[in-house]
Amino acid sequence: MSLTEFLQYVIDGLGSGTLYVLVAIGFTLVFGVMGLMNVAHADFYMLAAFGLFFLGGAEGLGWGVLAATISVLIGSLLVGFAMFHLILKRLDKEIMIAFFVATLGVSFFLENLVAKLADFRVRSVPALFTTHTYVIEGLYITNSVVVSLAAALIITFGLLAFLNYTEPGQLLRAVAENAMLAKGVGINTGGMTLLAVLIGSCIAVIGGLLYANTTSTADPFVANTVSLKMFAVAIVAGIGSVGGALVVGLFLGIAESLTLWVGVRGGFDGSQWQNVIGLVLMVVVLMTRPHGLFGKSERIG
Repeated sequence: MSLTEFLQYVIDGLGSGTLYVLVAIGFTLVFGVMGLMNVAHADFYMLAAFGLFFLGGAEGLGWGVLAATISVLIGSLLVGFAMFHLILKRLDKEIMIAFFVATLGVSFFLENLVAKLADFRVRSVPALFTTHTYVIEGLYITNSVVVSLAAALIITFGLLAFLNYTEPGQLLRAVAENAMLAKGVGINTGGMTLLAVLIGSCIAVIGGLLYANTTSTADPFVANTVSLKMFAVAIVAGIGSVGGALVVGLFLGIAESLTLWVGVRGGFDGSQWQNVIGLVLMVVVLMTRPHGLFGKSERIG
């Protein structure tokens, strides 16, 4: 066994893990505040990639990468705002199945709308930045992995600081712990929920942009795969645990990558087992720690 080979798979796994983190922390934030799953959250990954294609690509409007990126970030806030006021705000939180079905319907609508606009094809997107590969002690490290890891760390710790040391963040935590009590003492619970949705949407879009840059593609149905990772990370970490989502997301990415390594060493196709890792983790954690490895009931942070 080559240590360099092993470490290379770990580094590759970090690249995937950081992208899981960026979709999961927004999802777990919204879930922590609302107490319900927004199934359509992962579609912001897809919207980010196609926003880059339609606005910045040569086949689209050709605005350029910078203008397209800024527009996509602003667009994520508008979509999140519309989703909250048109759907999330109007649903009865006590009827969980209605909330699930409604957000699932939004997800199907967005995916099929974008797929129709893209002629049901995977499209190529312009790069956010030029990719370089650095060789350090026999290890190949791309600047895409470095940028994604830096983004995940900065956003996670920035969000933790926001939740713990700012007034809006503390209000969000209060709503997550007890929405009825928070409303009773005068906290605008609707406004706090909207804030959580906007923050989560923006973070997911950043992840989607980095994902598109890494793969150079926009897939109208990428949310189907991303959703599995999102659920796995959020549930294993514990709903509302932002820091836990960082740890579990990176771990899941590395574990999936090492599955490929084990396959290479063992002479089988490890890629067929990658998606199983997250599902197994979810089942084991739900059986042993229902609130997740880092989570506590009705808390975020």
